[in-house]
Amino acid sequence: MSKSAKQERAAREAVEETAAAAKTAKKTAKKLPKKVARPLQDAIDDARDAADVSKKDVRKAPKKVAKRARAAAARLEKAVAKAVQRSAEKARLREQAEQAEAAARRAEEEAAAAKAESKARRRAAAEAEKAAARADRAAREADDELAVALGEPETDAPVSDAAATGGADVVGDLAASQPATDELDAPLSALTVAQLRVRARDAGLTGYSRLPKAQLVARLTAR
Repeated sequence: MSKSAKQERAAREAVEETAAAAKTAKKTAKKLPKKVARPLQDAIDDARDAADVSKKDVRKAPKKVAKRARAAAARLEKAVAKAVQRSAEKARLREQAEQAEAAARRAEEEAAAAKAESKARRRAAAEAEKAAARADRAAREADDELAVALGEPETDAPVSDAAATGGADVVGDLAASQPATDELDAPLSALTVAQLRVRARDAGLTGYSRLPKAQLVARLTAR
């Protein structure tokens, strides 16, 4: 085979390879985002132009045709690689953005749940505090009632037939059941805690049910 024939054959192969590369690049461009594929279209058009030569041009200048076709194919190959890389980078960034958005939503949901839980805990604590206050108030009232019950003098016993006849024992029992007059005149320090609480109740004092004797005496003295 003559040298010119070899050159023509090499030129035709280069043209065919470039044309095939242009078709493949076009299919690839359809799969890429439009903004990424747009710069690739120029390289595809250039490769098509380089492959669009007549047999006459191949016979007339085979070296020139082959050189132009190979150069266009090389540029197209670089353009495709760059476009694919840009597309992959955009996909990676988009995935990262979606992950960040999902993480932000999860954080918001967790914050809302924590806020609701904290609110529920504060509400439960407030209810517990109210219940404790009610229980304490009920306990104080019970103490007051118990103190009053313990400090009240016994009621007069019914007079029996023996008492009506002047029995000495019955008269003595009736006398013992009456509150001693000396108790009313006795100093506060001489009274029992139950008696002091009765005095405090009669005096209209409050909050005395749990006070010790010394504080009861002080409260009654200061009134």
